[in-house]
Amino acid sequence: MHAEILSVGTELLLGEITDTNAQYISARLKDIGVDVFRRVTVGDNPARLEAAFREAIGRADIIIATGGLGPTEDDLTAQCLAASLGRKLVFNEAAWALIEERLRKRGRAGSEADKKQAYIIEGGLFFPNREGTAPGQAVLFDGKLAAILPGPPREMRPMFDTQVLPLICKTYEGLQPILSVNLKLVGIPEAKVNEVLKDLMESANPSCAPYVGVGEVRIRIAAKGSSTREAQLMLSKVEEEVRRRLGGYIYGQDEETLEEAVAVLLRKRGMTLAVAESVTGGLVCHRLTGVPGISRHLIAGMVAYSPKIKVSCLGVPSEAALRDQAVNEEVARSMAEGIRRLAGADIGLATTGFAGPEGGTEREPVGTVYVGLSDKRGYLVDRQVYPGSRSSVKEFGAQRALYILWKHLKEWEK
Repeated sequence: MHAEILSVGTELLLGEITDTNAQYISARLKDIGVDVFRRVTVGDNPARLEAAFREAIGRADIIIATGGLGPTEDDLTAQCLAASLGRKLVFNEAAWALIEERLRKRGRAGSEADKKQAYIIEGGLFFPNREGTAPGQAVLFDGKLAAILPGPPREMRPMFDTQVLPLICKTYEGLQPILSVNLKLVGIPEAKVNEVLKDLMESANPSCAPYVGVGEVRIRIAAKGSSTREAQLMLSKVEEEVRRRLGGYIYGQDEETLEEAVAVLLRKRGMTLAVAESVTGGLVCHRLTGVPGISRHLIAGMVAYSPKIKVSCLGVPSEAALRDQAVNEEVARSMAEGIRRLAGADIGLATTGFAGPEGGTEREPVGTVYVGLSDKRGYLVDRQVYPGSRSSVKEFGAQRALYILWKHLKEWEK
């Protein structure tokens, strides 16, 4: 059983908005054992959209389209799907009643343009839209299913989850569920992960594949079985083996973030943290403050961008602040120690470096990032040189700082 996704809208082709709908639908279909073979983006052109539907119908068992269901003239999705099937659009009183109700709640009456949304493909069914006005639709034909859904994600997602997925599962019995887990690693390069997991990566089912992110590696393990139980057993066996081999680098899984893992360890250790940032410009604190409850542990943050502020507020030696434009090991160490003392925290964390494109010295080129960490036992300093744009260097630097902190907290009792 395989599917094709059509994303409708000229704004998608122009790059004006990001197509998150296709990603969401692909992930949800995978969960129930439907393979997505193609994802196609089509503009608001009736000839091209109708052709895209005809091609998808010829290739796939399930066709899901998003976008183009509104009241304006360029909303053509229902019209084009109907034409590709040789069917008419029929006005549906029940659909119109729901649309009018939604419009009344917004304080206006329905217009003739709004009625366009109540035309349903002959022989099809409509899905009520609880978040907007345009209903979704689905048609079963020749053992195939075509569904068209609104474009706004807040409307599309609940409709897909509560209407389309149950319809697919009811229509196509015996689907083999695919279960997956994503393990997130820091402190180890992709090449080393490939080396350690080479034998596991040779299997097609269950599969094991690494993906590179910003300063981390994600390992996706997936398994397809004749039942959820069988798939879970296959998945668990491989996950257990990956954790046995690389457990020291795994900070979380699926949607968990590195800052959340840091917060868990701060809570477990009962420790407080203060952060002084230069090159990362507050990005470390920004990520940490996205974690609920972090205020019990993160007690201070400072963006000490100017060398003068590093000296006057954090006690960085003047000579160190003047050397290599305040990008060196001593500055990183002094910043971490200074913010820890200033805030009375258990741990001080600091970043300094050159994000570029200007700056840099012969000893410390653009892309250099120092991370300093200080506690009552002493200090450590880490130096890395990152390629890429200014924003990329900042992102890598913030990720490295959180990794250094996570590793330090993880090994605290050792």
